[in-house]
Amino acid sequence: MKSKSYFFNILFLGLFIISLSFVGIGYYHLINTNSFTSVKACDEEIQREPIVLWNETYGGYFQETAQSIIKCPGGYAIAGWTNSSGKGDLDILLLRIASDGTYLWNRTFGDVEEDKGFQVINCQAGGFALVSTYKNTTAAVHNNDVLVSRIAANGNVIWNFSYSGPEQTASHWISDLGRSIVECSNGDLVCAGVTNTAVGDGDVWMFRLSPTGVKLWDRTYHNWDTDRCYTPHSLVLCSDDGFAFTGYTYNSTKTNTVWVVRTNAAGQHLWNKTYGDDIGYQRPEALIECSDLGFAIIANTHSFGAGGADAWIIRTDRFGVQLWNKTFGGVEEDGGGHIVELPDNGFTFVGGTHSYDMGQGDIWLVRTDADGNHIWNYTFGDPYGNSGAALVYEGNSTYTIVGGTLYLGEPFGDIWVLKVYIHETTITPTNTSPNVGFIMTFEILFIVVLINQIKSKKRKVKK
Repeated sequence: MKSKSYFFNILFLGLFIISLSFVGIGYYHLINTNSFTSVKACDEEIQREPIVLWNETYGGYFQETAQSIIKCPGGYAIAGWTNSSGKGDLDILLLRIASDGTYLWNRTFGDVEEDKGFQVINCQAGGFALVSTYKNTTAAVHNNDVLVSRIAANGNVIWNFSYSGPEQTASHWISDLGRSIVECSNGDLVCAGVTNTAVGDGDVWMFRLSPTGVKLWDRTYHNWDTDRCYTPHSLVLCSDDGFAFTGYTYNSTKTNTVWVVRTNAAGQHLWNKTYGDDIGYQRPEALIECSDLGFAIIANTHSFGAGGADAWIIRTDRFGVQLWNKTFGGVEEDGGGHIVELPDNGFTFVGGTHSYDMGQGDIWLVRTDADGNHIWNYTFGDPYGNSGAALVYEGNSTYTIVGGTLYLGEPFGDIWVLKVYIHETTITPTNTSPNVGFIMTFEILFIVVLINQIKSKKRKVKK
């Protein structure tokens, strides 16, 4: 009996020592995990730091500017303008690059005066459609027209036509501006821009073209004295085949308020809303239809925010009723240029910042949740001046951004494209030690058994 008792005592003692070592390991991991909480937060930010997968600049000796970018088979297409090639002054530029940023080809359009490309889109039949503002030098009075170009995937021109506003006549010359373009489900193209009419110094102008460029209808939209649809990405094709566009509207007493108009498929007005105050400065940059059929507008405002100019997201329901609005920025000049909705219903916008830059402005990428709450923001650039114009969300936390950059000692900017990956998975500390609760329970049971053993021995001694 004595040897059996020794055996059990040694066994319990061995298990106790082993369990103590396990508990020690467990507590060691817990202490380290807790004591490094702040470091883990820093590690989380380090993990979230953007990885630039590649970046390339494109341009000649003079100015190159980008306005929009799309993903297309084999890479990307970029619309903007150039002063380094073409017929003279600024010329419309369509630039094609490969998926890794390698230059493929570029085409220029325009005449000897100033011409600018604004938005390029993919077409269902292949190739691209590009909307531009073109200086018509063949008219008796040189004036701006809207130029729409259908371009094959290899860069060859399919057709290239200019369009004047509905109130232009041989004796009444009007400058028209082309800014945004969408393709309908049947291959028609719809463009938005600006024209002058008898009722306003500037009205929003929308017109529809057949796939061969024949104008099917055009309509103008008027709110206050002057109304302008002034940027790419300001026109969207809605889920019901109608349209929505954003612009700004103002008069002598009400200045630069964001304006959104919703139409049916024939361009007939359904509703319109304004956002902002009547005494400040607000201008929209881009509009998207969201997954719930509401809208998100990225705008810039001097009326709200931290100071200077700030980026401003306005979120509405499908009828334009505001759900929320948020501003982003610091005390200096900041702004957004293009916005996308993400699979989690949050948003990312790209623009430029002077509040958080290295000097002279940087590209600024900002991520929010579905309610507009800030999640992260990052800047890209150098001390010499950079700005972001548009972006493509690639999925998997990857973005391709187009903007502009200056180099030290150079008087003119180049187009800058960069592809970045941002690790958005929250890192939570993991405890790889044994289950401490289980081990402590085992310890308590062991101690109870050990005490009972001792009591049993004492009882035997008394006997």
